[in-house]
Amino acid sequence: MEVKDKEKIAAELEKIVGAEHVSTAQADLYSYSRDMTQNKPSWPDFVVMPDGVEEVQGVMRLANREKIPVIPYTAGASIGGLTIPLKGGIILDLGRMNRLIEFNEPDRYMIVEPAFTFGDLRRLLDKEYPHLHYGFCMAPPASSCMSNALLIGFGYNSNSLGTNADNVNGMEVVLPTGEVVKIGSCAVSPYWSNRGPLPDLAGLFLGWQGATGVVTKIALQVWPRHPFSQTRLLFTTGIRPTCTLLRRVSQTQICEQAVAFASELEGEWPPDPARWAASETGGGGQTAATFDRPPGPDTFSVLLRVEVDSEDELKAKNALLDVFIKEELKGTEFIELPAQWTDMAQFPTRGTSEHLGGLTWIGTMGPVSQWIKAMEKVLPLFDKYRLRRVAGICGFRGGHYGMLRPIVAYNNSDPDEVERVEKFMQEILQVVLDCGFVPYKAHVWAVEEMMRRGDPNWVELLTRVKKMLDPNNIMNPGRYGDTRG
Repeated sequence: MEVKDKEKIAAELEKIVGAEHVSTAQADLYSYSRDMTQNKPSWPDFVVMPDGVEEVQGVMRLANREKIPVIPYTAGASIGGLTIPLKGGIILDLGRMNRLIEFNEPDRYMIVEPAFTFGDLRRLLDKEYPHLHYGFCMAPPASSCMSNALLIGFGYNSNSLGTNADNVNGMEVVLPTGEVVKIGSCAVSPYWSNRGPLPDLAGLFLGWQGATGVVTKIALQVWPRHPFSQTRLLFTTGIRPTCTLLRRVSQTQICEQAVAFASELEGEWPPDPARWAASETGGGGQTAATFDRPPGPDTFSVLLRVEVDSEDELKAKNALLDVFIKEELKGTEFIELPAQWTDMAQFPTRGTSEHLGGLTWIGTMGPVSQWIKAMEKVLPLFDKYRLRRVAGICGFRGGHYGMLRPIVAYNNSDPDEVERVEKFMQEILQVVLDCGFVPYKAHVWAVEEMMRRGDPNWVELLTRVKKMLDPNNIMNPGRYGDTRG
């Protein structure tokens, strides 16, 4: 989408947010035109950094009047190409809006701005509220708490609490036309404590990838931190026993966190913990994702975290875990690492992006009953495309549903690797959809495929909602609800 009279638009933007917070410099635009994924770069016309809801309103009114696309942006850490400006326009970098608005300890929620990060939250809780916790995700500390929730991300306590979107109490949103609306109890009350019993309008903005408005404040639940905890780490062999164990553990709600990652345990079996710890944290300095897997069993790293309120409860839950592990892994090879090695359990581990420059995934959510079928199809595709296996599963809300997430770290300066990764991702998308799993933080081409496969009336409803809220199609166009091309 071509922006006419860029100098005039830039001058108007400068009046709204200040000249120092608007850029059309090529070096700045370049930084926002791409991310770590294989998605093709696309350049914005402007980078604008507002500070406060009034400045966001001003930008939105101008953009709506001139029909200029707007792409909300915080840290740009999501590996789905979600902030690449498909049709140019304004990157609305919300990095200056990083404040904690309120921390309501009695009602256990906090109100934060878009760029309040997981690092900010970690420091706050450690210093002032060590008895409380939040669902910290497997992402850099600079990642946005708000963006994680809006994009249906989740944290380490997902088996008990679900996704972080499930724990949103309310929000303040600037609509594409410039109006400000509050969602949840805060619309009729001074408290941001709950979404129900009002009609739940949060769904107009959760999961939409910034296609319906700009969220400027969000209320997120925090939870009591249990005083006793233990993390157990196992190496297992076999898709079926590993998935069955994780499903049983998830559905019995013993663990706050139950996650398994397919991973390459090179060398002798069982693996030596010291050798594993040194290699799995990226110390190998791998510079290429190309990997020809030798013959051998399907191997997994399984992390089970128990958090409780008493030592007796910890002993009881661990005793139950012992029973489940013995029963579900009977007849297969597995080992459990000694307790001193469990702190090294950080997944995904091999082929880390800092060595490679490229990182991409198909993160999905679906029925835990289909984990085995999906893994039996997904893992051979890594081998087919000569990519190192990293694919994770975990349960949500007591195993009512779960995550399946194939991940690839690759050398983005190697054209052969990039081409193989692109083909791998396209084939993986078809496999996971066929197995009943739905992508979250979905790449634009994954959104297109879901809208192609989806119930036509669902697609039409998405389109009607998008048109209602965004009549000029300026909000992150080309994504959910946008059938206008």
